Amino acid sequence: MAKTKASASGSIVKNGRPEVLTEELALKIVKMIEVLPDMDVEVTWANIVAKVKQKFGQELGRRVLSTKEWDGRALIAEAYEQAHAVQRQLRSQGHRRINSTMPRQALQARIETLTAKLKVAEQTIAELRVMQYDQLDILRGTQFDLRQEVETIRKQTREKA
Repeated sequence: MAKTKASASGSIVKNGRPEVLTEELALKIVKMIEVLPDMDVEVTWANIVAKVKQKFGQELGRRVLSTKEWDGRALIAEAYEQAHAVQRQLRSQGHRRINSTMPRQALQARIETLTAKLKVAEQTIAELRVMQYDQLDILRGTQFDLRQEVETIRKQTREKA
C-alpha cells in the first residue's frame, strides 16, 4: 500500500507514480468522444483508445477509461454511452456517410477536379484584381478638371435643346 502524508494545504499526497488520467484529461477525452458520431467515426472502445493515444499521447486501456471515477461519476463511460446512443439513433434514422461507398480513386479524382476548379477561380480573381488596379491607376494618373467637364456637358445639352 502506498504511503500517504498530509501536505501544508491539508490534502493527502501519495508517494509513487503520478496519476496519468487526471480529471482535466478526462474532460478533454469526454469532449473528443462527444464529437465522434458527428465525424462519422465508429464509437467503439478500440477507436477511443486509439484516438486518445493519437491525440493526447497517453496509452490508456479500455478498463482504465471505463472505470475511472471522479466524484462518484465515471465521466468517460457516461460519454461513451451517450455517444453510442447518438450513433444508434443516427443509424436508425438512415444517416449514412456521404462518401463511404466511393472507392479511393474516385475520391482522389473528385479532389483533383475540385482543386483544379479552385486554381482556375484563384487565377480569375488575380486577373480581375490586376485589371481593377490598372483602371484605378489610369483614373488616378489623369489630370481631370471636373468644373471644366461640367461646363462642357452643359454646353452640349444647351446646343441639343
